[in-house]
Amino acid sequence: MSEATPMMQQYQAIKAQYPGAILFFRLGDFYEMFGSDALEASKILEITLTSRDKKSENPLPMCGVPYHSAENYIARLTKAGKKVAICEQMTDPSLPGIVDRKVIRVITPGTTTSEQVLENKRSRFICALFPKKDYFGLAFADLSTGEFYAAEFQGEEALRTEFLRLQPAEIVLRREDYEDPVLRAALAELGEAPISSCNFYEEAHILLTRSFKITTLELFGIANLPFAIQASGILLRYLIDTQKEGLSHIDRIQAYHRESFMPLDEATIRNLELFSPLRGEHEEGTLLSVLDQTQTSMGGRLLRQWIARPLLKKEAIEERLGSVENLVKDEELRAGLEDGIEGLGDLERLTGRLSGATGNARDLGGLAQALGRIPKIQAVLGGAQAPLLAELRGKLKPLDELVALIQSAIVDTPPLRLTEGGIIKTGFHPGLDELHGLMKDARSALRRIEQEEIAATGISTLKVSFNRVFGYYIEISRGKLDQVPPHYIRKQTLVNGERFITPELKEYEEKVLTAEERSKALEHELFLNLREEALKNIHAIKENAAVLAELDVLLSFAKGARHSRYCRPELVREPVLEIKKGRHPVVEKQSFEQAFTPNDAIFKADEDEIHLITGPNMSGKSTYLRQVALIVLMAQIGSFVPAESVRMRVFDRIFTRVGANDNLMRGQSTFMVEMQESATILRSATPKSLIILDEVGRGTSTFDGLSLAWAIFEHLHESIRGFTLFATHYHELIKLAEELPRAQNHCVLVQETEKEVLFLHQIKAGGIDKSYGIEVARLAGLPSPILDRAKDLLHTLENEKIQDPHKIPINQPTLFVRDPGTLTHPALERLKNLNLNQMTPLEALNALNELKKI
Repeated sequence: MSEATPMMQQYQAIKAQYPGAILFFRLGDFYEMFGSDALEASKILEITLTSRDKKSENPLPMCGVPYHSAENYIARLTKAGKKVAICEQMTDPSLPGIVDRKVIRVITPGTTTSEQVLENKRSRFICALFPKKDYFGLAFADLSTGEFYAAEFQGEEALRTEFLRLQPAEIVLRREDYEDPVLRAALAELGEAPISSCNFYEEAHILLTRSFKITTLELFGIANLPFAIQASGILLRYLIDTQKEGLSHIDRIQAYHRESFMPLDEATIRNLELFSPLRGEHEEGTLLSVLDQTQTSMGGRLLRQWIARPLLKKEAIEERLGSVENLVKDEELRAGLEDGIEGLGDLERLTGRLSGATGNARDLGGLAQALGRIPKIQAVLGGAQAPLLAELRGKLKPLDELVALIQSAIVDTPPLRLTEGGIIKTGFHPGLDELHGLMKDARSALRRIEQEEIAATGISTLKVSFNRVFGYYIEISRGKLDQVPPHYIRKQTLVNGERFITPELKEYEEKVLTAEERSKALEHELFLNLREEALKNIHAIKENAAVLAELDVLLSFAKGARHSRYCRPELVREPVLEIKKGRHPVVEKQSFEQAFTPNDAIFKADEDEIHLITGPNMSGKSTYLRQVALIVLMAQIGSFVPAESVRMRVFDRIFTRVGANDNLMRGQSTFMVEMQESATILRSATPKSLIILDEVGRGTSTFDGLSLAWAIFEHLHESIRGFTLFATHYHELIKLAEELPRAQNHCVLVQETEKEVLFLHQIKAGGIDKSYGIEVARLAGLPSPILDRAKDLLHTLENEKIQDPHKIPINQPTLFVRDPGTLTHPALERLKNLNLNQMTPLEALNALNELKKI
């Protein structure tokens, strides 16, 4: 490669400061990328890769994207987990010498505010972690909304739970922690978020107090949380280093106390299908999809947070339930609030874009539109009886002056770009109106000036004209030259007369010729002033956004309760759970040929603490188990619940061990995952916990599995004593449940006829001694010969008590058991010659296809 030019030397110096980012280097109308950046970006963006110094032996790879459409390309790179450093031209390229350039922002997966990347009803968090042995400081922020939280806790399991709840888009560590391969490997197991390093070189509390302009961190409630302070400092430093400016909407840190919320572990979130179904990736078929009737994006994001953080304080739950009940019963209140919130803009992200200098005039107009709804919403809430609704009404701040200012200034549909003009209304600024007038009315202005000059000079033949060469001029015929005023300046001599200019006409000429350029610049300046005025109220705007989001979620709960016939759960201090005619909130919404069958679930401490549930597969055991857990969770987020009535204590945890799962990435089998989830429950559950266990011990041999299930059942009964639903196929446990004083047997009703077995999905007291596995296999479509043979074998096992499978008589007449030596067939000969140990999967599939054809 030839010797680097001054511009490439400049590029290399800037690139060295941002080694982990793809550098978008502004060259005229393009952002150019060079070297490894170009190689990487061209593949992700699918753009043409070219080279610089093509005649060189080692040409430098390069590619570029137009600056006016760069956001699309940046969004694709951040979706791919890449960072992009935006390097802009800071001086006029037309001036001699090399153009000054500098990086104005680094866009990362966790700091992007692109609408192409963000999901409307989902937060995008960036997290900073400060590890100290078994303790962790955690700070997390959503740059699009300005939320900033800090917490500290103990244990890797707690960290896993928080990461599962937050789903961070990026994790930031101090440089020294980033270089610890053990820590990075552990974090990689917790999710797919890219991990970034931060050169954190200062005292955290000094950075925080200086940046937030406060004297003590007690104002944020984190003064006594040293690890949380460290994590907050790391995160703030990283945001400052990458964003450079535009962080005014991050104006506080909120202390996040995990003990205020019920922690939901990975198994519970997955098994209860809170946010994603066990099969598939879409949100349909989840609790979130059923509960989400929010009308705003910020309400949708808050609902997701509420589902992930059920409340633990009875008083706080009752406040939400009281508000929902008020909205359910008061149709006028509900309809008025619904009308006030409908079509409301995303105040949180509007504010985030405006403070981050990426907002436009439409964002400012949307801000005014949303704030303008507040007086109406306040008036509607004036009729609310619930204390929480009255409290929320008092927190709303109308900001009428700001709304009036913006609405008087911004046109109804402004352009997206701020430099094109057309943003400001006529009548808002006299100087801008004059410029617009000059642009629109230059011809009539010439006639007006002409009449003024005729009146002043008495020359009736005087003409005021314009051409592109000479600009504006006053033309006077030769016969009238003796009447020309002395202040006229000769500009051009003609055959029949002369042309003149006056200082006033020259000034007007400059105004007209530069009016468009100056009007665009003035509109941009006026917009910036309006934005600055809006951001002076940023704290009040964020408070309004938080209140409106909460009202939206409470309204969503009320609409769901009315539409789906939910009831208000009764919360009591005594240790009890009484669900009458409970239903699964998701399953009942799905289309089935028959109506959903409701069921009761009654638990009382010291009497009925653990239920053993027996019954065949496909009979509704798992649905029943999950619906009990979901009803409790819904109650503790403040929602009405799908039941005729519910009376319950507040639970400290919900634990679930449901279904068969493996984790091949961690080298863990289904049975290993089952045992790990069971171990977590047995270590962490308390008498105040709700525990759901389905088919424990099923992933190993019969006697091993039965022994484990038996021992776990005993331990839950004797030591933990939390309310437990324990579903099993091991009918031997029925006798155990009969003998234990605080255990009860329950089963799923089955109706047998001469032709078939019907699963009634109804839970009743008592045990069941049949699994009906062959009947389930029939429903699944197993061939009849196999079903007939299975029935024969079952009869033999049950009546002759044969324990050794080798002693079972082989049924020779069936099509499936024959002496291989008596069979000859081309397919069999081909099969004998296959070397299965050395075949690839593709070769095996091809061989199978060949055998099928034979």
